[in-house]
Amino acid sequence: MIRLLLAAALLLAPVPASAQGLSEDEVDALPACTAWSAQFREDEGGAVFTAAACASDRPDAYLLMTCSAGTIFMRYDLAAGAERSPGPGESAGVDFTIGVSTQRVAMQHEEMDGMFAARVPAAGPLVALMASGEVLRIADGAGIYPEHTFRLAGSASALKALLARCR
Repeated sequence: MIRLLLAAALLLAPVPASAQGLSEDEVDALPACTAWSAQFREDEGGAVFTAAACASDRPDAYLLMTCSAGTIFMRYDLAAGAERSPGPGESAGVDFTIGVSTQRVAMQHEEMDGMFAARVPAAGPLVALMASGEVLRIADGAGIYPEHTFRLAGSASALKALLARCR
């Protein structure tokens, strides 16, 4: 359901700035979904509080995070822009890097929405890492899928709001 809502939003969105021939500085000045958000989003079971962002180099590559009972549930479109589609039940070691700090997370492809999913501790090092720095790079450790970059503008406040609702 989330993937359908995101696809609909992308279809209604304006043409990406990079496709309009704008410079990198002009693209940086535009408002975009690259700023993190924390809000209720519709899911299969109803509204779920979600921290989310899209990749600055590929606006259709989303990172979505929900939280329950001290566990962060992550969904990421690892295969966005790839030359191949993930196989059923495929798993990947995914590197989340900010500066020189990297956290590797084992993620599993889920066919229902085509995204890779993982569970990480809400009080763990990955969440702390994502609330710091300026740029997050997410890459498949095996190099099968393309690396994507996420700006961390608003990530600290979005994650703080998410963790406040994590029961």
